[in-house]
Amino acid sequence: MNYALSTIAASLLLAAASASAQFPNSAALTQTGNGNQSYVEQDRATRAGVSVTQTGNNNTVGDPATRTGGILQRDLDGSMITVAQTGDNNTLTHQQNMGVRNFSAIVQSGVDNVATVLQNSVSESTANIQQQGERNVVDTFTTDSLAAGTAVTQSGADNLVIVTTDLSAFSGPIVSQQGDRNLAKVTQDNAFLSSANISQQGMDNLATVNHFGTQSTTLFIVQTGNENQATANLGGSQTVSTITQTGNQNIADVSQSQFLNESTILQSGNLNTASISQTGSPVSPAALANSAWITQVGEGFVANITQTGSGNAAGIYQH
Repeated sequence: MNYALSTIAASLLLAAASASAQFPNSAALTQTGNGNQSYVEQDRATRAGVSVTQTGNNNTVGDPATRTGGILQRDLDGSMITVAQTGDNNTLTHQQNMGVRNFSAIVQSGVDNVATVLQNSVSESTANIQQQGERNVVDTFTTDSLAAGTAVTQSGADNLVIVTTDLSAFSGPIVSQQGDRNLAKVTQDNAFLSSANISQQGMDNLATVNHFGTQSTTLFIVQTGNENQATANLGGSQTVSTITQTGNQNIADVSQSQFLNESTILQSGNLNTASISQTGSPVSPAALANSAWITQVGEGFVANITQTGSGNAAGIYQH
């Protein structure tokens, strides 16, 4: 088992042990072996805690197919969910509605991991999911929420992460993937002052981010090795995006809109391609100009930058 994840799981268990003192409204479930399954529901409480520990075999804490069950929290203030699943057919679904300052820490370690987290009308809440090995998937959806954060870490095999935030602001998905079939997709809508950091490492990487109607958002995609691809889009103004690709099939694409946007694409090695397209404000004075930079080092090269408006800056460096 991965030592870092084991340490995290142990920390979650220690935190859960003192949950009754820290969270007066708390529920704790421990299941060991065979066809584990759990369901917890909490409604209109302050400082409510849920701890679920499952070790071995058919773990489950809900039904990702129907997106119901598992852990359901409604209208809570200052709640904490800790789930540790170790071994076999892990699955989790958990849903929070109309809450404030809620935190979720989920650790799944080996084999068929899946996790689905749904947040609706929550604020200052975070869901942190960590998975280790094999069929990993994470699927989270956040709507009509303020300052809701998502962080995902996956490790090996068929990784996939899809995060969708809708009508949300100050949101910050952070995704990290390590090996094998990676894909990550983040879609945010009206994401004011939001960020999406994606880091992928090996094999079939792909990352697609869209931010629509955004302002003052940041994006960093780092890909290292194998079939890379990245795509961004963004929209709005004052967005900053950096895409770094190192090695193998690279392709990157960024598209921005309106004014005061910055884009950088860095590619090193193999079949590079790159493109940046920016638009500019209807008036486009120099003070509202966009900037774009492409650096390509080694092999396939090709680069495109298209800008409209006036006072824009662009540069391409190939060697």
